[in-house]
Amino acid sequence: MPEAAPAVKVVEPKVEIWTGLQPMGFSENACKRAAVAVDNASVDAAMNWLLQHLEDADINDPLPAPGAPAGGSSGGPAINPEHVMLLQAMGFSEAHVKRALKETGGNPDRAADWLFSHPDDGSSGEETAAAEGGAADDAKAENKEPGAYELVGVISHMGTNVNMGHYVCHVRKEGNGTF
Repeated sequence: MPEAAPAVKVVEPKVEIWTGLQPMGFSENACKRAAVAVDNASVDAAMNWLLQHLEDADINDPLPAPGAPAGGSSGGPAINPEHVMLLQAMGFSEAHVKRALKETGGNPDRAADWLFSHPDDGSSGEETAAAEGGAADDAKAENKEPGAYELVGVISHMGTNVNMGHYVCHVRKEGNGTF
């Protein structure tokens, strides 16, 4: 007998959350998406999420029916090879980049933000070293001197031009070195 699939938690947007956002000029669907995205935590949390996702292509689409796939299709969005190359040029592995693009619906700007926010969600160091024939370990062994500078933060822009969009700052955490 086949095993039953685990129950999927369906979150319905709380009326008091999404109606608290509507007077600010957002559509009903966008407000409901924000409430669901933050698991109905609070109006402030939903507002922050909404401001970060204003440029999402599906922000004003109705929420999918319970049990429907999140992306609207079982395969998810096709991954654009140009976006993969662009993000790999920033130093991320192909597997990490492809996962980021899948997580963000194929949006390269959101994928870049996701990559900086999830540095440990890519391929492990062992997989990378095996794929590169151990070249990463050899490079670390050769360069043991500390650099003159140490990266403490990165500021990126998401938008159509410098006058429109959002600037996002990623700061390195003390101790573990993640952003």
